[in-house]
Amino acid sequence: MTPFDPCEPPAARPQRLSRRALLAGCAAALISPVAARAALRQSVDLDHRLREAARTGAAVRLPPGVVALRGLDLPDGATLIGAPGGTTLRSIGQGPLFRAGLARKITLESLILDGGGGHLGRDEALIEFTDVFDYAIHGCVFRNSPGHGVKMLRSGGRFTQSVVERIANAGFHSLDGLGVDFDGNHVRDCGDNGVMIWTTSAGRHEGSRLRNNRIEDIRNVSGGVGAYGNGVSVWGSGGLRVENNTIRRCAYTAVRNNSGHDMIVRGNDCKTFGEKAMYAEFGAKRSTFADNRIDDCGAGIVVTNADSGTDGGVVTGNVVTGMSPRRPDHMFGPEMGWLIGLEGEKNCEISGNTVVGPGWIGVALGGWRDNVRAEDNRLENLDYGIVMATGADAGRAVIARNRITGARKAAIAATAGPTFLPGDLATTGSTDAKVTVRDNEVK
Repeated sequence: MTPFDPCEPPAARPQRLSRRALLAGCAAALISPVAARAALRQSVDLDHRLREAARTGAAVRLPPGVVALRGLDLPDGATLIGAPGGTTLRSIGQGPLFRAGLARKITLESLILDGGGGHLGRDEALIEFTDVFDYAIHGCVFRNSPGHGVKMLRSGGRFTQSVVERIANAGFHSLDGLGVDFDGNHVRDCGDNGVMIWTTSAGRHEGSRLRNNRIEDIRNVSGGVGAYGNGVSVWGSGGLRVENNTIRRCAYTAVRNNSGHDMIVRGNDCKTFGEKAMYAEFGAKRSTFADNRIDDCGAGIVVTNADSGTDGGVVTGNVVTGMSPRRPDHMFGPEMGWLIGLEGEKNCEISGNTVVGPGWIGVALGGWRDNVRAEDNRLENLDYGIVMATGADAGRAVIARNRITGARKAAIAATAGPTFLPGDLATTGSTDAKVTVRDNEVK
């Protein structure tokens, strides 16, 4: 697998338009002149009302009903509130429904934004904010977008209790953000990623909090080997927390951290993934995966690619069950390490986890092993409980107090490259002075 770069996204494949997209395009092309003139009048009227209200700090409130609009540029201070579940703003024009830029505050509440009747490019979104210091989006629905649902650049705020659904690209995409409190939302049926929190430089502090959301049915329309098909996709962001979310049925992973720093992934309930459920890779620093529940996946949690700068990880209190080999696309082969519950390479602690097979390896201390610890884990019904890489460049490792039950081939095994060495270190102990194997319980 190769890393992906938010500044240079993978080359787009020719897209096969879905029936829904074709019908939406035809509907937009067949809008009558009368409807187009009505939408223009409504757009001009709403624009005037928003600008007048923003000058005085007032809100514009819309009644229930369907309003067809061309795209609007929201003024600084705009507050637009609909009737809960009853105000639909339907695009019939080109580009986003709402744009905002260089604003201190924008508020949207109780609105349904429907892109099914408009013309929207694949890299555009139903709403696009640039340099908005503090946005508040609450109780809204974003649906039927041929591009993204929501797209934010250098912006921050709160996105809460909203629904993002039937989106061709990513549901929510923030680039170089100021941090977002993304709480209590439902993101579903997206063509590439559910939530993307990316920065253009690795380790840039972003500070978003993704909590209490439900993310499900995420596909991988654009292909590739990792940039797309994830419930939560992170590139480079620092200080991100992904906590207490429910993530289901993603083509690739629940949470993929590529080059992010100081990211905490805690307490998530995750099921059904085509690849490894959680990643820290390609330069990720100081990653924490704690108390996550993972079921029905190709593999569990990996902190990998130390040769590309990944360094530091804590993997603790997680439960991994239901592993089986998957092939999200033809580019994935056996080298991807299917059926491995947990894996770490450099400055990584793997402790207090449970991995239940059937599966290949419970815990892998792999590849570029240096200062890794596997302690107090419960590993059941696997071919190998713990596997440790060896070699002249391998560093320190501690394997202690693990409970390994029903290992079919070895409780603790050593490897030289892809070759499993004979013997069981749980019985013989380690002859490598840099490796400590002690107090493990094998049944």
